[in-house]
Amino acid sequence: MKIIHTHRSITGLALASLTLFTACTTPGTHNTAIPDAESTGARIYSARCSNCHALPHPQRLGYNAWLELLPIMEQRMQERGMLKMGKDERDKLLAYLKAHSR
Repeated sequence: MKIIHTHRSITGLALASLTLFTACTTPGTHNTAIPDAESTGARIYSARCSNCHALPHPQRLGYNAWLELLPIMEQRMQERGMLKMGKDERDKLLAYLKAHSR
């Protein structure tokens, strides 16, 4: 049973990653209305997460899925030569996602 659950978790994460990777638009542009858009967390989310792909709504994933996906996205940002997020910025982004995810 645990193997099936783990497989489903990996499959779900892979599908979420694929959705984000294939949702390409012109970097920095998006039409997604996000909750609490003027908050610091939303601004970080919007700035960091729309540089390479369309901005997904925070409710697209549950918080645990965001926790699994963030290191992958951080790796992609480093590969593109983007500045690494500092602890404070990362903490604010995660707090925003925790408040507004599924």
